[in-house]
Amino acid sequence: MDSKIQLDKDPIRSLFFKYYIPILTSLLSVTIHQVIDGAILAQYVGKEGVAAVGMFGTVITVFIAFGLTLVIGGGILIGKNLGAGDHTKAQETFQFTTSLTMLFGFIIILLTPFVASDVVSFLVGNTKTELFNKTLDYMFWGFMWTPIFLLRMILGNAVSHDGAPKVARNASIFAVVLNILLDILLIIVLPFGTEGASIATGISVLLSTGYLVYYINKEKGHLNIRHYKFTVKIKEWRELLNYGLPSFVSEISFSIGLLLINMRLVQFGAVVVSVFGILNYLSFIFLRLFTAAMISTLPILSFNIGAQLPNRVRGILKFSLSFTFVLGIAVVTLGLLIPEFLVTLFSGSESEEFKKMASDSLGLFFLFFLVAGPNYIFGAYLQSIGKLIPSIVLNLLKGCVLVAIPLFLIPDYLGNEEEWIWLSRTFAEISAFMLVGFYALNKRKFFFSDKAILK
Repeated sequence: MDSKIQLDKDPIRSLFFKYYIPILTSLLSVTIHQVIDGAILAQYVGKEGVAAVGMFGTVITVFIAFGLTLVIGGGILIGKNLGAGDHTKAQETFQFTTSLTMLFGFIIILLTPFVASDVVSFLVGNTKTELFNKTLDYMFWGFMWTPIFLLRMILGNAVSHDGAPKVARNASIFAVVLNILLDILLIIVLPFGTEGASIATGISVLLSTGYLVYYINKEKGHLNIRHYKFTVKIKEWRELLNYGLPSFVSEISFSIGLLLINMRLVQFGAVVVSVFGILNYLSFIFLRLFTAAMISTLPILSFNIGAQLPNRVRGILKFSLSFTFVLGIAVVTLGLLIPEFLVTLFSGSESEEFKKMASDSLGLFFLFFLVAGPNYIFGAYLQSIGKLIPSIVLNLLKGCVLVAIPLFLIPDYLGNEEEWIWLSRTFAEISAFMLVGFYALNKRKFFFSDKAILK
């Protein structure tokens, strides 16, 4: 454990950045890889290659939903137990989450040969298009490496909660560098297209997971694998799942929301679907900035709840909400000022008409970043203090429930349905933030009092 990090004593601002900078570095390294990966695919495979990765991003969200249930729920329990000085329970939680992840991953691998084609057909529609073939190539191998990816999520999160966020960062940077090298080999040197891109990702994820296992085996923190036991039993399993359930709902509802948007766009043809794939791809990259903030707050929140320090819990909440709101304004500004540059980066030699369509849509689509970060942070806070229902409601509203209104209702009255499709996520995020935010302010004692935090 890094002796310089004292979760119960360091000033909140500096403590936040002690976590945020290595986590952001880790996620930005992944982002850099995505930029290079997308640029390579755009040049050597075409817009269908980039869209294929974006389509897989929609599907992998479902698997990440399961992983996040264990990552967030397990991380909160690990953090609280470490804050309370109960290292035995922290180790038991670590064993439980990794065991369930390996079991779930084994099931994914078994089912992949039977379901991959049907999933791609549902997303793309016409099975005789180039987009279908390239998406299937990427998705088949993507399903095969997803279990290792989920395990790396679990291990990296456990290491961060155990006071070593830089180790998780190093694992990600190692994976990114290796992935870029393998992309060059399997896409440019050996023209395997989207299939090669997916295989490259799988190999890099596998080796970076091995690095995390190596670190934990050195027993520099409170967790260890030397006496590891495979188990799907733990006394606190209901508590863990309760903490993690809002994250599961968040990812599933988010995925449903993207699928609803995709379904509405299919009627406009493959070109518009490809535009959505690229916009989705770009949004996943910028979401890293906000994901890093949420991941940074969780170990600080959970540790200080376990250590019975409610003022510090409220302090990290206020700071992280303000930080992500300012960050959201910056991202929206980029989307409005330089959409052509961002689209061109991932559309290769596509027609000017295609680039203009994507650029015009990007500014509208990116407006959801205004409150995406604060929604992430407040949702994480609600999970940490055990407010299950409000957290689930927030995630459902912003993920899919409110998305349906501009997709299926508003265009009937106001017209210009394509424009409302691109605005659907923005409408959902802002509406959910206002509804749940006002409710929480009216119920301050239930959400922000010492009793509510330490319950």
